[in-house]
Amino acid sequence: MDSAEEYLKGTESAVIKIFEGIDSYLQILHDSKPPIYVGNAGDTLNQRPVYKNWMAANQPEIQSSLKAQKEFCAESFALATLCGSVLQIAAMGIQWFSKNEKIPENLSEALYSLIKPGKKVTKFCIGRRVRNLPIGLAIYAGRNQFNHIDDEELREPNITIFNLLAHNYDASTDQSPKDPAFDLENGNLINFASNITALLNWRDYKSYYSDMHSLIVTV
Repeated sequence: MDSAEEYLKGTESAVIKIFEGIDSYLQILHDSKPPIYVGNAGDTLNQRPVYKNWMAANQPEIQSSLKAQKEFCAESFALATLCGSVLQIAAMGIQWFSKNEKIPENLSEALYSLIKPGKKVTKFCIGRRVRNLPIGLAIYAGRNQFNHIDDEELREPNITIFNLLAHNYDASTDQSPKDPAFDLENGNLINFASNITALLNWRDYKSYYSDMHSLIVTV
């Protein structure tokens, strides 16, 4: 492929089908939303009669929601696998067609010291910001984690990128606890790709294409 436009067009049908698969898994939850109790919090903590009566009246919906959550959890790795495929396609597009050679000066000092001019990762220092990082770096780290799940430990700068994503959700403090969705030490997660695409708001082709076009076509 000779241009970014050709790359996006050549991968379009595949990415659309991947997002259709992603949506099919997400619909498991969307189609069975749990009922919401709108009384006082003390009612639930103290199991007051008004809450018990509400529970009894809404038992079919509650059970349906619990069943959907179990089904979704059973498919969560499959969902993350599809999301990892999206990140792989996006990362290859950036690697081939990004012309960026600059490292943003306002990167975290911990990350800035790890990225050297002329290295492949420099191509990914582009795009709008999520948690104070260019989305290109989130794509880079997410794709690498997906492709190296079986490695004992990710290499830098991937570890630092994930660490910043895990901490930078609260701009009001420098001491925020880790967000488990991006904590590489979270033993309950093996594949973080679904969390990365959710952070990017990539849940349909339109959102994906808008970002990718701005990253490698509109420069």
